Amino acid sequence: MQKQWFIITVLFPIVVFSQENSTRIHLHTIVTVGMAAGESTVKPLGQLEAGVFHDRIFAGLGFGLDQYNFKSIPLFVDGRMHFGKARAVFVYGNGGYNFPYSNKNDDNDFFKTTDHFYGGFYMDAGIGYRIPVSPSHRVLFSAGYSQKNIGNKIGYTYPCLTPPCDETIYDYHYKLGRIVTKLSWEFGK
Repeated sequence: MQKQWFIITVLFPIVVFSQENSTRIHLHTIVTVGMAAGESTVKPLGQLEAGVFHDRIFAGLGFGLDQYNFKSIPLFVDGRMHFGKARAVFVYGNGGYNFPYSNKNDDNDFFKTTDHFYGGFYMDAGIGYRIPVSPSHRVLFSAGYSQKNIGNKIGYTYPCLTPPCDETIYDYHYKLGRIVTKLSWEFGK
């Protein structure tokens, strides 16, 4: 019995590791620049993503800088599914949270006491095409729909007859839907 266990213990690793593993997991990094267009003027955006590529599926984490209407930093989870023999066509979806970044209202109202931006939901989904440049580098073109939610609380203290005067707060919620086009550089085998 011990002889059988010895043979299994010695031969098992040799058999397992000698076979070619076609379903390896590869690390990928994607650097993106793009444009977002909607009801407001066209604004640039940039993203950096890192994740793993297994067979036809990419999953990763990313962040970016989005300057559409209000500046923000989206933090998101990215998922991609590739199609075709060469895996050139893909669909993607991102979802996460949108953090405001250095936003200020232009109105210099004498009665304004507070002006605070806060973040919200972020999503981006679309379709794209990959062009191989070398075995470990690819250029990606993609287009899709994106939405970022951002809020703004503005407080005003107007003069009253009996001080202290109450602050009136206005809470604005923006759901900014827009069309995005992206050019990306993908690193990884």
